[in-house]
Amino acid sequence: MVPFTHPLPAARYGFWGGFSAYVQFAAGLGFAAAIVIATVTPSWAQKAGGGKRTARVEIAEVKTQILSNFTEVQGRLTVGLVDSVTAVTNATTQLGEFRLGDQVVPGDIIAIQDSAKLELRLSQLRARLREAKLRLADSDDELRAEVGLLEVNKAQAELLAGKAKRAKELVANNALAVDAAETAFNASLTANLQLLSRESSIARKKAQREMSSVTIAQTEFEIAQLVKDIKATKLRSQTAGQITFLADYRRGYAREGEIIAKITDLNNFEIEAEIPVTYLGYIEAAKSISGRGLDGSKLEMQLRVSLPVQNLRSATRTMRFSVSGGIPSILQADNAVVVMQVPTTSPTPLLVVPKDAVLPLAVGHMVYLADGDRARRQIIQIGAAVDDGFIVKKGLTAGQKVIVRGNEQLSDGKEIQIGGDKKAGGKAGSGQKSKGSSKPAEMKGSN
Repeated sequence: MVPFTHPLPAARYGFWGGFSAYVQFAAGLGFAAAIVIATVTPSWAQKAGGGKRTARVEIAEVKTQILSNFTEVQGRLTVGLVDSVTAVTNATTQLGEFRLGDQVVPGDIIAIQDSAKLELRLSQLRARLREAKLRLADSDDELRAEVGLLEVNKAQAELLAGKAKRAKELVANNALAVDAAETAFNASLTANLQLLSRESSIARKKAQREMSSVTIAQTEFEIAQLVKDIKATKLRSQTAGQITFLADYRRGYAREGEIIAKITDLNNFEIEAEIPVTYLGYIEAAKSISGRGLDGSKLEMQLRVSLPVQNLRSATRTMRFSVSGGIPSILQADNAVVVMQVPTTSPTPLLVVPKDAVLPLAVGHMVYLADGDRARRQIIQIGAAVDDGFIVKKGLTAGQKVIVRGNEQLSDGKEIQIGGDKKAGGKAGSGQKSKGSSKPAEMKGSN
């Protein structure tokens, strides 16, 4: 390393000479910084603070529409009739491949029951049927024999009756002893008794034949039903839908009539709500009622029925609504919440402000009006939401121009520019939106 040495100035002049150089350098540096600040500050101030910068906005007109005033009522989805898959016999039951929440269609096998007892019963019934048919055939044979014997008994009774008659005539003419006539008459009576006995036997055998026929028919019916029961041990779904209940075993014992599964038709939901009785007439007159889920999904519903259930404490009545156009999948659940817009008046002219123009405040809502080339803040009071805006209760009049785009960073009195290069006082203040603008979205937050 090479040592470096420099003679220090004399104490009298060295300090003051160095200080002067430092002052000159600092002055030059400060002058340069002042030039840079003077150049940058106006541009930065215009961008950061807003200054005299013109805000580009889009406007729309506050219009009057023929609407009913609305209030929001909370309703809940309720499931209609549920299809239950039940056990057809007391037997061990094996669940199929489906699990809770699966979708099924008619004919899907939910579970299979052991059919061994039913098949044994079927064999017994078939044996009984064969026995009944044999008895019927035997009764037919006996009946034919009895009919033949009856003919013989009739002929014999007629013959003996003729003998008794002739014996009676001979006795009257003293040609035959009385004892002989009595014997002939007794033989005729015996033949008649045999005839009556044969006819009674035939009648009894005909009744037995009818009973055998009834037994055969009953047995055949039981066999047919048992065959159906054996086939039904494969427990199948009778409707399309989602499995919302399933037995809590993989393989278990189920008794006849016990519910194995429940299937809910996802298109069979209704909306039930407690409606204030003062609004019933307006609802019955309305063609449809609008509603939305908590996620913002929209519904259109019609009144189906007003149930005879009234809550005297809240002065409300239970009403059910059918949903048109299907229910969004996110709402397809029992007891899901739906916020309904219930009409509270007959259709009247109401002032409507576009949704994108409304900004929330801590104590209400506000809009910015296009007042010439300036934005003017206006506090408003809004009512229920409609398809394209909010009903205005106070603070606006029809025909006023409100800012719907670019209003998030505005302040009261700030200079604005509508659409292109023209001011709010020019033709651009007509309220027409650019073609590229999207449909206004619903304002988040409560009314």
